[in-house]
Amino acid sequence: MNRKEFIKKSMISLGISPFLFSSNPFGSLHASEEEESITLPSKVKSVIFIEMMGGMSHVDTLDPKPNSAFGKVSSSISGLSVLEPFSLTAKQLHSIGIIRSTWSEEGDHGFAQMLLGTGYRMTEAMGFPDIPHFGAVIAYAKKSKVKSSYFPSYVTIGGRGGKNGNSGFLGIDYSGYHVGNVDEPIQHLNPSYGKFAEDRILRRKDLVSFMNEEFSKTYPTKESKHWKNMLVAAEEFRNSKNIDSFRISLEDEKTRARYGTTWQGKAMLLAKRLAAQEVPFIHISIGGWDTHTGNKAQVTKNMKETDMGIASLLEDLNNTGLIKQTLFVLTSEFGRTPDVGSRDGRDHHPKVWSTLLGGGPFTKGFVLGETDETGSKPVNPKEALHVRDLIATIYQAAGVNPDGSLTNSFGRPFLLTTKKAKVYEGLF
Repeated sequence: MNRKEFIKKSMISLGISPFLFSSNPFGSLHASEEEESITLPSKVKSVIFIEMMGGMSHVDTLDPKPNSAFGKVSSSISGLSVLEPFSLTAKQLHSIGIIRSTWSEEGDHGFAQMLLGTGYRMTEAMGFPDIPHFGAVIAYAKKSKVKSSYFPSYVTIGGRGGKNGNSGFLGIDYSGYHVGNVDEPIQHLNPSYGKFAEDRILRRKDLVSFMNEEFSKTYPTKESKHWKNMLVAAEEFRNSKNIDSFRISLEDEKTRARYGTTWQGKAMLLAKRLAAQEVPFIHISIGGWDTHTGNKAQVTKNMKETDMGIASLLEDLNNTGLIKQTLFVLTSEFGRTPDVGSRDGRDHHPKVWSTLLGGGPFTKGFVLGETDETGSKPVNPKEALHVRDLIATIYQAAGVNPDGSLTNSFGRPFLLTTKKAKVYEGLF
């Protein structure tokens, strides 16, 4: 048994989850040896990023057109209509805004999701391996501002877990802590091998601490220091008074009912609780949007499970004032074709789609861009917002300098956004 496996088994016996060995979320614990300032003044504490994975059909959700599969509904933004699947969210749009001109060149899921996660196209990333997700960058920038020193700075909910929360060269200190089960988001807090006496647990902790000290003396490396710190982080997190932020069961029955009983609704409720705890980046991934067939039925199903939760989240962020310090983003890797195929399907369409954006310094109730009569492309190129521009704009609103840089694993400067990226100042 190697040392890593030994410590892992020891942690389990102490009642500490081994999730730390694949993704350590405690960004505030380990500062980089190079403290690189990438921050800007901002009142924003948290970002809630909702990713509709697969490519959400804009013409069936947020951008009504004659060939839309659903009817129009009025929104709380004067003169703005959306589609029936967003009927509840429509009533809360006055607290945020909408972009109807998001676009990119990427029509492949993998390439488009990389662009949405990093602001870099695959071709632009050549020679720069391990680019961090922009959520990890925000977590890194805000690591010293988290209320609890031993608390996740980046949380992913649903979707592909660690793949969505990739921290790249920033290291696993800034990887997303993944919540797969919203009903039981924090697991393995109690001893796994039955109920141990407290003194027995303490003796085991002392043994692990002793082995760490001896190993560190013999091998004084960054890795040995890292393992030692992980044990400290895990124990502090287990005993944190803020850990109840993960427990949506503590909400009253009326509140839970407003968000709904689906995992998507519960994910929105969890996001609200984590934003109240000022977790820097909360990433919710909702799949099921790759509607090459059965588009209308799938959109209906997706939003029946999601609309209530999004609407309740926006309502609560606005009513509690959290909207002033929380960014809200809902987008997809691309849109879908206005034309419907023979099997009631829409294909990938990166030329334009819609994004919901608001909170923090953003103007409430804004509408940016419009599409042509079919929803095929933006009408005004000057109002078209490339994905890289969207990320740069989010960075600036969140208090991260989009023109800043970090030193990558090869000791080279890495720009947070490409030189082509521009902040859309008109949204502030």
